Amino acid sequence: MLALGPVEVWNGGRQVALGGPKPRTLLVALLLQLRQVVPAERLVDLIWDESPPQSAGALVHTYVSSLRRVAGEALVTRAPGYVLDVEYSDIDEFTRHVSLARQAERDGDPATAFRHYEQGLALWRGPALHGIDANFARGHALALEESRLSAQEGLGRCELAQGRFEDAIGRLSALAHSHPAREDTRLLLMSALYRAGRQADALNVYREARAYLLDELGIEPGEKLQTLHRQLLAGVLEMPPIATAPARDVVVPHHLPPDISDFTGRQDVLARVLAVAGAPANTTSTPTVVISGFGGAGKSALAVRAAHLLRRQYPDGQLFADLRGAERDLRSHEVVGRFLGLLGVLGKDQPEGIDERVELYRRLVADRKLVIVLDNARSERQVRSLLPGNPNCFVIITSRSRLTGLEGADPVELDLLEPEVSAEMLSRIAGEQRVKAEPEAARHIVELCGGVPLALRAAAAKLLARPHWPLRTLAKRLSDERRRLDELTVGDLAIRSSLRLNYADLDAQHRTAFHLLALLDMPDFGAWVAVPLLLVDLDEAEDVVEHLVELRLLDVAGVDHIGRVRYRFHDLVQLFGAEQASLDDDVTAAVGRLLATWVTLVEAGSKRLPRVTLGLRPRPGVDEEVDPRLVEEVEENPMGWLHSETGAVVRVVERAHDLGVDEITTTLITSLLSSSFSARNEFDGWQRTHDVALRAARAQGNTAAEAVVLAGLGQLRYEQDDFDAALTNFQQAADGAELVGDDATLAVALVGLGTVYRDLASFDLARSMLNRAVQLGDDEIVAAAAYGLGAVDRDLGDLAAAEAALERSLSLYRKLDDQRGTALALRGLSLCHRASGKYLAAVESSREAEALLRAAGDELGAVYAVQSLVKASLRAGLFEGLDDLLAECVEVCGRQRDRFGLALTTRTRGELSLALGRPDAAELLSEALGLWTELGAPLWRARTMRDLAAATSDAETWTAALELFRSLGVREAAELEGMTAADWLSSTRLP
Repeated sequence: MLALGPVEVWNGGRQVALGGPKPRTLLVALLLQLRQVVPAERLVDLIWDESPPQSAGALVHTYVSSLRRVAGEALVTRAPGYVLDVEYSDIDEFTRHVSLARQAERDGDPATAFRHYEQGLALWRGPALHGIDANFARGHALALEESRLSAQEGLGRCELAQGRFEDAIGRLSALAHSHPAREDTRLLLMSALYRAGRQADALNVYREARAYLLDELGIEPGEKLQTLHRQLLAGVLEMPPIATAPARDVVVPHHLPPDISDFTGRQDVLARVLAVAGAPANTTSTPTVVISGFGGAGKSALAVRAAHLLRRQYPDGQLFADLRGAERDLRSHEVVGRFLGLLGVLGKDQPEGIDERVELYRRLVADRKLVIVLDNARSERQVRSLLPGNPNCFVIITSRSRLTGLEGADPVELDLLEPEVSAEMLSRIAGEQRVKAEPEAARHIVELCGGVPLALRAAAAKLLARPHWPLRTLAKRLSDERRRLDELTVGDLAIRSSLRLNYADLDAQHRTAFHLLALLDMPDFGAWVAVPLLLVDLDEAEDVVEHLVELRLLDVAGVDHIGRVRYRFHDLVQLFGAEQASLDDDVTAAVGRLLATWVTLVEAGSKRLPRVTLGLRPRPGVDEEVDPRLVEEVEENPMGWLHSETGAVVRVVERAHDLGVDEITTTLITSLLSSSFSARNEFDGWQRTHDVALRAARAQGNTAAEAVVLAGLGQLRYEQDDFDAALTNFQQAADGAELVGDDATLAVALVGLGTVYRDLASFDLARSMLNRAVQLGDDEIVAAAAYGLGAVDRDLGDLAAAEAALERSLSLYRKLDDQRGTALALRGLSLCHRASGKYLAAVESSREAEALLRAAGDELGAVYAVQSLVKASLRAGLFEGLDDLLAECVEVCGRQRDRFGLALTTRTRGELSLALGRPDAAELLSEALGLWTELGAPLWRARTMRDLAAATSDAETWTAALELFRSLGVREAAELEGMTAADWLSSTRLP
């Protein structure tokens, strides 16, 4: 149990939770009377400071029960109260060392006394009983603090006794400065100064002490201090003999940095480190742990905490070396020299050669149990000569690299902190109440620090330095990416400085790669992108990227859909890399080459995927030589490749525009991506790339490129079922294309206009646009326009003309070897067959369309084929399994955010229920009607109202449906003439 600092309990190498403040207070009350019975009534008084609640007795019992889960058999009930008997208490250990030190002083052995004082003081981790606010605890804390100061003075006495006057002066001066009222400290300091030949300085210490005591307390110095002052003035102070220096083999080094009281999380990895230290010694090798991780991940803090916790297990001392000094890396020669000095070998006695130094070092530690911490190691070579070479010692190495070449070492990898642990760390440093008061701002700060302990510590330190700041102020400042690294700099806490350590290890090629990849800010990427960026081959590109991973400047994101490793930057590393980039990196040319490579690869993939949108090709194209292996990857699995690369290419298109790079290529790649976006209803990437391309075209005054992009935006809006926006974009595209004489883009825009007008039941406008497109376009355009004209004729009731147009469309699509277009035309013919009563032919056409679409990987297109198959099967009396087919359709439409498809399949479910006489028909049809109304599709509204009127026997809805059919001039107006809702219901019901 640890109380010389924040109160902690450790069990089996793991820190355990103690609960709230009252259970902690009870535990401390028992600890301060260790192995003694403390009556329950006394515990009540101690915990509640003489003002207990009525339920105090019961609460004590509850607290004891909860603490037993922590302390186990160490906490027992013994009338009339409780006894705590822990295996180890740092208060006991401190008291033991101080007692031994004082005995050694009495025995005239200042070297041994010094060692015990030092070991006792090394146990302190902060103010005693920190976090316990009861009156009794404050009193005991003051007493323990007095013992600590007395031990500090004891160190000074021992240094004086050994003739180490300058050491004593340094120690006692600091103590006198921080505790100016301690006269014993002044006595020792005056003696040390006098014996060092500095009589004037010694007298000045007295004058300062007297002035302080008079000014602050209104009293003269004590008799001892006055007597010493008179002796110094008279020069009659006796000079006791100097004790013999301690023998080398009794020096116990305690050279660890202080532990931190707000250490948070990492209990699992801490337990792993301690477990290696405590493993049975069944080998002759030195147990060694390598803690690796991102810069600022808390590797050093973890190593130091583990070393402090292992002091009892390794009683012969602790050695620590930071292998990356403030100015340069430390050489092994220097570090071994420092260790020898800490082990008692004076500089003049140390060998010059590194081999001889290592030999002496290993001989000195051969029979000792030491913890050796080697912090910030760069490589295996740097630490090999520092390993003790015996199984008695335990070595902890921290490094940003994994040091996998270090034989026999146990690797411990530090990940970034989870959000909950990050929030706890922020709370412990900045203040729990302050963080609780602004939970949203705290969460935002945690998110922006990205799980990096150093960043969280810097953010918390900034809040401590500005207690008047609301947390939202810091959150807002951190949100500015240009300032984030500046905001995460407080004193010597700086993310930027931490990252510079690894950045300094990069050669020119790796720096260029780091700069360019950081500037592009891709969500993740494959190593191949370094090929065009650096003009290297694929193997070298992989080596460059992997080296950035080894230096912790890049993370592995996982494996993509085609089995390649993907990489990504931590947000803070990306910001650092981008700010290091310069004009020397030739950004424009490098990013232009990457875009050109992407054009080639996207086009290779698009050729092997179903074309969902009509092709748009700005001119001119690009010509970039691409590694055949990259093209083969695309062609083997184009859908998987596009799925993996879409996020990266979308971001690069945006960044290329921001950087003013190769706008023609940007427009081309945007157009090439449209069909793959449409096939997956990937609206976000589609929108982002087209927004960039439109800004670029307009900035350049390039009307032709603008028309191409506007046509693509029209296709996007149509797929989003935003018919008004689609009309606007298609019309703007048509106007621009006509202005510059681009018939190809004009034809695409006209087909788009005709398609939207058809869905809006504006059949004359639809026919006009589609006929004009036929006159301008190639076979692909004519096939699409013929499909639209067939749909118009079918809706208007001219089924012969509709079949002829759709047969023409089917023939052209087959000529073009366009599987998706072929399936689309087959589905259209299925609808004609169903309308003319050829139900089995309709079933076969729909099945053929579905098979083609599934083979092409067009999941959403297959939904429409299945919907038409269900309708045809229903009319043909083949209704088994139709519910399952429609349920699958609804799921796909919902997942792909296809509102039109969702409305269509919901209506079909209602029609199926209507035909089968099920009670949910009205509910489903009402839902579908709401969706059609939201979409603004009048013909589909009328068809759904007709079915809903039949399901509900609602004459008013029936009349409204008929009026809408008549106003649209569609075939249903004639088909329903003279019929009632009941008649229609009878015609839909299965026999």
